[in-house]
Amino acid sequence: MKNAIIRTFAIVALLGFGSEMKAVRSSEAFYFSNDSISPDENIGQLSEREDSIRKSMEEAVIYKLKDTLDLWNLSRSPYISVQQYLKGSVPGVYVQETTGEPGSMQNMLFRGVSTPIFSKGDVASTQPVVFLNGIPLLMNDAFVYNVKSTEVNPIGTATNILSGLNLDNVASIEVVKDAAQLAKLGPLAANGAILINLKDGFYGGKNMFIRANGGVAIPPSNVKMTNAANEHAFRMQFADYCATGAQRAAYLEKMPAWMKDVRDMNFFGEPDWADDYYSMSPLYNFSASMGSGGSSANYIFMMGYTGNNGVADETSFDKLTASFALNMKLIDQLGMSCLINASRLSRNGNRNLRDRYAEIEYLPDLTTPLSPVASVYHSYLDLYEEYKKNDNLNNLLNGYLAMNYNWNGLFVDTRLLLDYNTNVRHVFWPMNLMESVNYVSNYSGYNRRLIWQSSADYKFNLGHKHFFNLGAQAIIMKSVQHYNYTQGYDGKDDTKPTTSGGGFLYMKRYVDKMTHNMVSTLFSVDYKYKNLLDAQVVLRGDGSSNVQKDSRWLFTPAVSAGLNLKNLFLVETDWVSDWSLRGSWARIGRYQDNNRFAAGPQYTGEELTGFGQPVMSSYYGYASVARPYNTGWVGYGLGWPYSDKWNVGLNSVFFNNRLSLSIEYYNNTDCDLITAIPVKQEYGYKYKYANGMKVRNSGVEITLSGKPFNAPGKFSWDASFSLAYNKNELLQLPENLNELVVGNRKLKVGHSIDQFWLYQNEGVYAGDAEVPEVNGKKLSMSSIPFAKNDPKWKDQNGDNVINDDDRVLKGHTLPPVTGNFINNFKFGRFDLGVNLFFALGHDAINYRSSQRYNFLALENTPSLESLREIFFWQTTNDKNSYPLYNQMSGLMPYRAEQDLFLEKLSYLKLRSLTLGYTLPLGKKAYKGEGKKKEMGKKKLTDIYLYVTGSNLFTLTGFSGDDPELIDVDGYYRGYGQPLSRSVILGVKFNF
Repeated sequence: MKNAIIRTFAIVALLGFGSEMKAVRSSEAFYFSNDSISPDENIGQLSEREDSIRKSMEEAVIYKLKDTLDLWNLSRSPYISVQQYLKGSVPGVYVQETTGEPGSMQNMLFRGVSTPIFSKGDVASTQPVVFLNGIPLLMNDAFVYNVKSTEVNPIGTATNILSGLNLDNVASIEVVKDAAQLAKLGPLAANGAILINLKDGFYGGKNMFIRANGGVAIPPSNVKMTNAANEHAFRMQFADYCATGAQRAAYLEKMPAWMKDVRDMNFFGEPDWADDYYSMSPLYNFSASMGSGGSSANYIFMMGYTGNNGVADETSFDKLTASFALNMKLIDQLGMSCLINASRLSRNGNRNLRDRYAEIEYLPDLTTPLSPVASVYHSYLDLYEEYKKNDNLNNLLNGYLAMNYNWNGLFVDTRLLLDYNTNVRHVFWPMNLMESVNYVSNYSGYNRRLIWQSSADYKFNLGHKHFFNLGAQAIIMKSVQHYNYTQGYDGKDDTKPTTSGGGFLYMKRYVDKMTHNMVSTLFSVDYKYKNLLDAQVVLRGDGSSNVQKDSRWLFTPAVSAGLNLKNLFLVETDWVSDWSLRGSWARIGRYQDNNRFAAGPQYTGEELTGFGQPVMSSYYGYASVARPYNTGWVGYGLGWPYSDKWNVGLNSVFFNNRLSLSIEYYNNTDCDLITAIPVKQEYGYKYKYANGMKVRNSGVEITLSGKPFNAPGKFSWDASFSLAYNKNELLQLPENLNELVVGNRKLKVGHSIDQFWLYQNEGVYAGDAEVPEVNGKKLSMSSIPFAKNDPKWKDQNGDNVINDDDRVLKGHTLPPVTGNFINNFKFGRFDLGVNLFFALGHDAINYRSSQRYNFLALENTPSLESLREIFFWQTTNDKNSYPLYNQMSGLMPYRAEQDLFLEKLSYLKLRSLTLGYTLPLGKKAYKGEGKKKEMGKKKLTDIYLYVTGSNLFTLTGFSGDDPELIDVDGYYRGYGQPLSRSVILGVKFNF
């Protein structure tokens, strides 16, 4: 009677609101061991009872369509972010690392791009969700790009929050792409999911380890520096292509002043700036872990410190991490667990002129660039460093408190989860840098997500043939994102770099807060017949405050099935170890990370001048709020976008698990997407937002892995080759539009959404007679007739006028084909790891070359594009095979939007090469002195030594620095710092 009362009380107390995250939490407080942690590290053995519970929990799981990362191999390389862990490791996952600046923001895409990307702000809606021990991490919202007039950097630290993990503290990282499993995770996982589990307790085995490694990042060698003499020679070749003598004289007159006086050693002196910009930098990492306990109670404590420095501009990144987990068994069936994980990130960013002026939103006189002479450049750096402040700090805290109850096939779990991170940036630049005007800004923001979740599962079987798992889950989630941002201009004293004491003449203050509430319920039935057939049905309902009231609730079903072909047809065939067919379909609501569309018609804070600048309340004639004429009209009737996904796969394993082949086809269609479409000019708005866009991504992923040699203790070779193909297509636009133009991009139904919109270049007109003529009128553009030495752009529609109607869709910003080839060799106590990865079929606009050739137009336009950074004084990223045109024709012959600057980006990279050796230690450690020695309880069992080289070589036909250093819009601007080669030495002590 007493036990029955306890059981009833526990069930009533634990049942309630729960969540879809049950599928990813850390094993219901029981640890699932991961053999990839270390080749010699035993995480521990489960007790017989715990093992039976683990098996019963897995009985009704249809199949596990997850890609698990090899953490041991990753931990031996100097990677610091989740994106870097995934790059080149998982088929169908493409990571964009646009700069080598450590700790900077990076992007990742699962199975293509779900929505068009026109700006950096659009990238946020395409990112997969990351679960940390079941906690969905809250990333920075796209609003961090909406305050500034440019998108160079977001406001705040611009630090990659996913750099806050210590890989040595991680038990497993899994990538989920299967439709049914994503459906259980809900709208947060519409773009895919990454399940990260920290070590959540001690379960026997070795309870202590210490790891340390250190190395260097190697800067580029043989930097080919240039000076004003090189630039003068380059520009003089265009003088001969002017149409008339008057044009030639005008062209020479437009030469900038710093290029006219060859006696000016500031620009014509020996260029030697590289040693002040590039440098060899240290890399280091230290981590330790200690745990203890048994089946009734156990704990684990982990900590680590990482320093990662860039090879350019003295950029650096540091992080300090700590984690603590505790598990206790209160009574026989009732348990409690908790986890606390904290990180502190500090980043020192670049000193680019572009980044500074974009932050300040102020352009000084740009006619004179930085000097390529080291003595002058070094004086500039001294001025920069004298009073400047550029502090970027992020604090991350996440964890949970959970209770669970298990009795006769019934498992109940309830937990409270928290994710909280802060973002603090303080910037000050003194007067000497900006024409006697100094600048200060303070940014303080936070992201907070609080979740209460509960779940109940009941497992039973009928006749030991039919196995069932009935599940009920629900969630209440509240997310808050808030920031305060202050800018100050023209202070009185450089020694007082604060908004309160600096006496700044002009002040701007911004504040914003977004709150999102979501409630979800889920019911699932898993069925398994013997070891032959698996099936699952999921019914889910979600309600979101970020969707308009008449569409706030969304019902989404999912089904999946798996068939064991081996046991059905080939049970007597020994050389076939496994042969299974699987498939799933699901509808998933797309998570809306912005509350703007939920509000309907609204006002906004922007100037009425037409420039769209955010404005503070003032007495200068500007209204404090206005209709969103520049940002677009938001009306009623906007629904909840959703994604229809299905996939089918075949998995085959042969020769006693020596060879395996996995093939999967997927089809993801994102429907009712919200996008901006044009409206009539009479309304005063640039555009309005509407539902109705539909995008499909489809493709195939193939993984072939095997063990050509497998002699333990002698020689073994594990190899894996993955290949992924993806194709995206625009199926529909709102209001039955056939095409849509947004800036320099064009969307057209039936075409890919990642194509460039370009003029087709066919060379140069060698003479006036070659220019087409119709009815006595020469081919023209903007009423300017073409002539000798002008570009030959194809007149696609034959109307004798070159305009936007003659631009065509070409190339792809994303690679259709990606893959990797990973090899691990072992010979005795030596091991060797080789990781190659590749991307094929994508393109980029070489905007850096366009800038170099389009100097005449840019220098007469005061903008960030006309800046000359110190690293522009080099030839490593310049292509010299372009035709020479008449710069004075008025046609802007070197505009970027033409296929003249379109280049293939296909590449193959050796991502890492690692050599390791395990040094065995047969002696036990003792405590005490003299003749009597007490044997210690602990012993040092072995030491593992390794050396790793990263990013060692690249094979590509791209003319720029690196085919990965491409911005999200597919433009190569030359701003990305090098992805440096590095060499590290490491040691790990196992106790």
